[in-house]
Amino acid sequence: MSGEVITSSLQTKVQFPTVEFSDISPVTDERLVEAVVNGDEAAFGEIFERYKRPMTRVVSRFFREKSDVEEFVQQCFTKTYFSLKNYRGREERSFKAWITRIAVNVCYDEFRRRQRRSESLFTEMSDTENDYLETVVDGRERHAVDSLVASQLAEKMLATLDPQDRLAMTLVYSDEYSLAEVADAIGITPSNLKSRLFRCRNQLKTRFAHLFR
Repeated sequence: MSGEVITSSLQTKVQFPTVEFSDISPVTDERLVEAVVNGDEAAFGEIFERYKRPMTRVVSRFFREKSDVEEFVQQCFTKTYFSLKNYRGREERSFKAWITRIAVNVCYDEFRRRQRRSESLFTEMSDTENDYLETVVDGRERHAVDSLVASQLAEKMLATLDPQDRLAMTLVYSDEYSLAEVADAIGITPSNLKSRLFRCRNQLKTRFAHLFR
């Protein structure tokens, strides 16, 4: 594989050509991986198109700034590209779980590095969100909930969780990943994932209840 071409593209703006396979539809992830490993640069364009949205979702669970999200999505795809030769196929794990695991590792390494530098990654609640809470507490306009504000409030509550817990909650409830795939991506067993989700839900319930006291 020509690493220079792909790295240069990723360092500027991620744009890959679309690959076409006329003899099979849809093309499996495994076949795309094989094509890239065998020198077909265009096949990586299809991998990028398939997984740019899931990868962006994963990265956005760790970082809030748009520039950070864009940077680390690029890093995730760069690492994916150079790691494809190590993918052992579905007997190891699904490609979706495999590439998600790469994204988790890239982001978690950076998150821990920033924690050591004591950098704050998240902001306090905005005045709008506080006003919304006061409205709910006072019982006024209980049914006139602004969906955007409610969504932002949910995001802020998720931001209080550990990054891996936040990621697990997001992936499980996105309807794009099975419990087994999420567990594989973050490196735990499905039973441990269920326990973690139960604990996270209880934490969020407690924090919401505390807000309304």
